[in-house]
Amino acid sequence: MTHRTTSQDIARAAGVSRTTVSLVLNGKENTGISERTQARVLETAASLGYVPNSAARMLVSGRSRTVGLVLAHGDLMSFDAFAPPLMFGISRVCNARGYKLLIEAVEGDHRRNSYLDLVKSKSIDALIVLNSSAEDEGLVRLLDSRFPVILFGSIGHPKENSLRSGTERAAELATQHLVRLGHRRVAHITYAPKWYTGPMERLRAFRRALDKAKIPFDEKLVGYGDFSAESGYRATREILGRGRRFTALFAGNDTIAVGAMAALKEAGLSVPRDVAVVGFDDLPIASYCQPTLTTVNTNPIAQGEQAAVAAFELLEGRRVGTRKCNLSLKLIIRESCGATLKREK
Repeated sequence: MTHRTTSQDIARAAGVSRTTVSLVLNGKENTGISERTQARVLETAASLGYVPNSAARMLVSGRSRTVGLVLAHGDLMSFDAFAPPLMFGISRVCNARGYKLLIEAVEGDHRRNSYLDLVKSKSIDALIVLNSSAEDEGLVRLLDSRFPVILFGSIGHPKENSLRSGTERAAELATQHLVRLGHRRVAHITYAPKWYTGPMERLRAFRRALDKAKIPFDEKLVGYGDFSAESGYRATREILGRGRRFTALFAGNDTIAVGAMAALKEAGLSVPRDVAVVGFDDLPIASYCQPTLTTVNTNPIAQGEQAAVAAFELLEGRRVGTRKCNLSLKLIIRESCGATLKREK
């Protein structure tokens, strides 16, 4: 007979008490348990193959025992490397608490019905939305209904519960890094169009860093990506085509940065000697780019875990409000920004 992993097994392997395991797996808040210990318990539960008795819980609660994740760009998973680790973080918390994760990728006019269909069918108990937009009518209607929804980034809705990663400050620091290296003509490419909240927060941070350095903002040095490396390539070519010289570029994320560096190379420009480049997210590909990519580590797994925890708080009847992720966002300096070249001179 196959042994079923118990909370005692997890406690023994993680080096904590059974009470600690119970509190973590059941999502209890204000317990005084450190984030490191919580992460260790969740990782241990996953590694041991812990499977809660979901069927019994469903019968008692009447819930579907499912959390939904909506990706507001239909094919995001096919080319964006940030989404998979984020989903892993969400899934790990869901699985530890006896829930499944249902992923719905939608875009355009299909969004409105997708949100409402998920809710009306009672397929999910709570929803997490990545790349939210205030112009998304279906999302606004869902927030008005008070269904448990966690947004990544605030859209300013009075009834929203949202998670802010603090990346706006990190984007400002990334831009300041380029300024400290002596750059005064800095371009920026957003990782998504204007109607998404996240990329506009980073654009505002970019402008704020320039303002603090008393560097005039030039709209013609700004391009708008659409999640993919190809869109970063196109946006960079558009900026180059405007005839505005720049010596540095801050990309909204690493995927955009990869496309941007390809466009710069095609134009005969060397990174970092002609143009210094900084990305965002510290995706695995950043260490293998040529040159290696300077970027900001945003820990998407931890972001996913914290979003899932917030969703369970809503299910327990507690309001989350606008909450900031507790993350250590770090600038990872590699070759693409030219910092090593500056030190050698």
